[in-house]
Amino acid sequence: MFEPELIPLPDLSDPNFVPFWEGTKEHQLRIQQCEDCGTHRWPPRSTCRHCRSTAVTWVPVEPRGRVYSYTIVGRPTTKGYANTPYAVAIVALDAPSNIRIIGSVVGIEPSQLAIGMALEGRFTPIGPNGEATLMQWAPAGAQA
Repeated sequence: MFEPELIPLPDLSDPNFVPFWEGTKEHQLRIQQCEDCGTHRWPPRSTCRHCRSTAVTWVPVEPRGRVYSYTIVGRPTTKGYANTPYAVAIVALDAPSNIRIIGSVVGIEPSQLAIGMALEGRFTPIGPNGEATLMQWAPAGAQA
């Protein structure tokens, strides 16, 4: 399906995402939570859209959700994903319910993917030396 060692590495030093990448390395999905009003937010940003606070903490959340939307990629578009077709989904997390996160879907034929399907996060080392850990999605209950 994909070649993890060829997937381009993200900017692991981007201060807005460092806690996220540290979490995936530890097989945790971490997202921002406002320290003042408690609102969860993704993608990371410096100011809470709800209360405008800049006080933030990163909290682990269960990497479980449902397919909100998806696309099937029919042509290779990036290194490491030469084998097509493959699916990329927007996943609505079970909790907190206001968060949607995108990722590739593994462990299922793309044609079998469906809106509302339950998914779980999978953590896969990427880069020539496993420098980063990518979070992907797989059908809930599927073997890793």
